[in-house]
Amino acid sequence: MYCTIGQFLAVDMIGGSVWDCLSYLTNLSENYRQDTGKTYITGNAGNLRIGISEHGVSIKGSLAKFYLGTNLHTLTRSDSKRAFELMADTLHLPVYKAKVTRMDVGHNIMTEYKPELYYPYLGQSPRYTRLTQPTSISYQNSQRSIKAYNKIAEIKKNGVPIPDVFRGKNLLRFEVSYTARLPKQFNQAVITPDTLTDERFYMGMYDRWYNEYEAIHKVGLTLMDTSKINTPKDYTDQVLRLVVQEKGLEAFLHHIEVMKEQKVFKHKKYYTDLRNIFKGMAMAQSIAEQPELIQELNSKITKAKQYYR
Repeated sequence: MYCTIGQFLAVDMIGGSVWDCLSYLTNLSENYRQDTGKTYITGNAGNLRIGISEHGVSIKGSLAKFYLGTNLHTLTRSDSKRAFELMADTLHLPVYKAKVTRMDVGHNIMTEYKPELYYPYLGQSPRYTRLTQPTSISYQNSQRSIKAYNKIAEIKKNGVPIPDVFRGKNLLRFEVSYTARLPKQFNQAVITPDTLTDERFYMGMYDRWYNEYEAIHKVGLTLMDTSKINTPKDYTDQVLRLVVQEKGLEAFLHHIEVMKEQKVFKHKKYYTDLRNIFKGMAMAQSIAEQPELIQELNSKITKAKQYYR
């Protein structure tokens, strides 16, 4: 099983004995929030960051790192269950009662080349806004985010030693983060650590992870479909579509926003029409040669799903 559950896990628990875990924490500090008028205490348990107040306890951190000592390795379902048991023993709290308010599901893909070379082939995804950074790309909406990033670069940036098994290797991390309204997203009354380690739920999360990757439009090396060219307009339409697909939709959407600020058109509807036209061109089926790098990534993502049990 390749799925990491609960990286940056956030949970809330309320109970009369929550303060009892203070003696098991390090680096304790007291904080006062002016906006609520409440005092809370924070501390650490390994890599976990613990916050305690009269409202309960919050636990944030990488479940994989807590249990395995590194988040370069991923957890099986049974590993995840044992990790929660260890967390409960460490904190002396009924962690199984916690409400999960955020979770990340991801896998490290060992690639032939550095991850940054794969990003241009990962295009738009429905219902997300695509953003680019030097070592990552991300897709954002109000409830979820998707990120593909260079895991080795992240480890180096954080000053963490790289295990020998990963030295000289390329790791592309593909991760889906559920950041809001988890019960509604998963059609559950409440999500707890027991929910996360339930076999059906666990496999369903991995299916969602795979489907999010599949939904991303893969940008190929597009070719012109001459069988559909009967008029000069057919030709210019295909040329424009190829330009949009190869240049990238973001550049044209940005230009439309600039024109909107400059009040180029008299009717606001024209900007929406243009956006829809260019989005249609970017997502249109075309004759394409799938680049070697995206073929490799597709294959490895599919292989990860095949062995998710």
